[in-house]
Amino acid sequence: MNTMGMLDDIKILDFSHVYFGPYSTLILADMGADVIKIEPPWGEVARLYPPLFGGMSSVFLYFNRNKRGMTLNLKEPKAKEIALELAERCDIVVENFKRGTMDKLGLGYEDIKKVKPDIIYASLSGFGLDGPYSDRTSFAPIASAMSGWFRLNGDLEDPEGHPVRAAEWHGDLDPALFGTIAILGAIRHHDRTGEGQVVDVSQLDSMIAQTGVSVTRYTMSGEFPWQARKKYMGLSTFGMFKAVDGYVYIAADPYMVPRLVKGMGVEKLEKTEELEEWCSTRNVMDIVDALAVQSVPVAPVYRIDQMLEDPHVKARGIITEVEHPTAGKVRSPGFPVKLSKSPATVRFPAPQLGEHNEEVLTELLGYTKKQVAEFKKAGVLG
Repeated sequence: MNTMGMLDDIKILDFSHVYFGPYSTLILADMGADVIKIEPPWGEVARLYPPLFGGMSSVFLYFNRNKRGMTLNLKEPKAKEIALELAERCDIVVENFKRGTMDKLGLGYEDIKKVKPDIIYASLSGFGLDGPYSDRTSFAPIASAMSGWFRLNGDLEDPEGHPVRAAEWHGDLDPALFGTIAILGAIRHHDRTGEGQVVDVSQLDSMIAQTGVSVTRYTMSGEFPWQARKKYMGLSTFGMFKAVDGYVYIAADPYMVPRLVKGMGVEKLEKTEELEEWCSTRNVMDIVDALAVQSVPVAPVYRIDQMLEDPHVKARGIITEVEHPTAGKVRSPGFPVKLSKSPATVRFPAPQLGEHNEEVLTELLGYTKKQVAEFKKAGVLG
């Protein structure tokens, strides 16, 4: 089998931090790109989110595998010079600082374009590069709040109750996927035309796109999703149901009710309460087995520990293991898509702070080891 990485001819200079940018570049790194992660000498903030494992957080361990790590004190002129040299040799720059930060450092798009005219420059931010809120500081929940996502979550339970935050930071994770998609599109454009471009990814825009069905329904009908459900839904066979030993999620559309009835072993089903009662007297896996065989979409509602032990999860191999020099064995989700000719791979763990300084400076930029030592002494690398 050909194990050549999909993107192993691509170099990425990654100035991003925390979730948003690092998740986007993680995906590209898993696909084979050579990602050079730039951190300040004291390390990016997500390194130290507690709890720590071998001196670094699970956030950093997950989002920064398959990346080479380098430190630069970008307030030093020589560090800026090195950053520009790196940009000149890379295909893509990714950053998710507050708007204007990279320009102040002399590393904005126009600055990079002078040394690398065909650079793909991905700016990931809360509100995008223009508009009245473009200068605002933002984190994941800001976009989720403004997009309607939190309110929509709360409306599932009680339209008059509190908004509800989802368990993971979708305001970072979902826009990161759009960032990756857009970067891949920009690579394709470059392949065809030789042109670079700015990739402007807004968390708010992305989260609004993720509520697209609800937004479209509202603009067409004037109804919020909960109003439409109340108006059009009769028998509800789509949702969370309590079993003796946990919960199941049943996702039976109206046309599946005959299958559901057959799986339940009853003559008919007229009220949601009847389904609730049936579930309440059975164990989770008994419900799953009875309905799945009738082609009714159904699943146990797992905790993480239960998910990790599921035989299908194990068979698919989604959980990967990599040895880290200080954290030990790191088990985390690998690349979730299987490609038959160019599979993504987990090649090495997240870097120690400045781990690849010498390697990158000598092999990619041609500096001597003596010069690298001088840079460190002068505070260029920290």
